[in-house]
Amino acid sequence: MEIVKVAFYIIFFISGLVAGSFLGVVAYRLPRGLSLIKPASFCSSCKKKIHFYDNIPVLSFIILKGRCRYCKNRIPVNNLLIEIMTGILFLANYIFFGLTVKTLTGIILCSVLIAISFIDIDFRIIPNVIVLPFTLIGLAINIIPDLPRWWVPLAYTLGAFLFMLIVHLIYPKGMGMGDVKLSLMIGAFLIRNVIVALFLGFLAGTIYGVFLIIIKKGKLKQAIPFGPFISLGSIMSLFWGNNILKWYISFFK
Repeated sequence: MEIVKVAFYIIFFISGLVAGSFLGVVAYRLPRGLSLIKPASFCSSCKKKIHFYDNIPVLSFIILKGRCRYCKNRIPVNNLLIEIMTGILFLANYIFFGLTVKTLTGIILCSVLIAISFIDIDFRIIPNVIVLPFTLIGLAINIIPDLPRWWVPLAYTLGAFLFMLIVHLIYPKGMGMGDVKLSLMIGAFLIRNVIVALFLGFLAGTIYGVFLIIIKKGKLKQAIPFGPFISLGSIMSLFWGNNILKWYISFFK
């Protein structure tokens, strides 16, 4: 039995590395208006085609010592980070939820959040072409199994959107509309745990902002990409949201 469990660990981790390789393509090409399919993988510096033996997740980066085989320029470290993070999160979903529908839901959410985070860091945008379709997917996943309570996922989704919209209207320089629409998608997937996700996202963003000010690399009114912090809070809420809510509610009993 332990051998089977270890085998699944390996399968999920490697699957995550492979998926992460594609997410790296999405994070690089989508905001630049490039096709996700054609041309085949190429070096971002010299534009030469990357052959399959140089495109093995993580392993190729190590073998090539982080440099293109042809032009010797550095391969963006983001590619490696995305692959490793995706592998870890695929594995974490299996560890937490086993072979269930929730694992698939978690994998979809984590994958989308990784792509969004790296796009937001580099370009300060959160593409509608990712957020809006996956909002519908999240709602479908949560509404279809429990049709009589269709309004519950919808209520949390719209509630998260309205809350973030109010924050945006009060402080538009600190909260962009991309973050508002991202909260819509988070609510569709996490339902009531979106409360925990947004709280943890705000907490992480505040800590990071204070840290920048302490080391004198930030200003009180400096804008920072907030998408990665919402994504971090959402991933934490995916795994521990129920426990955090139960812990919080216990104070009022």
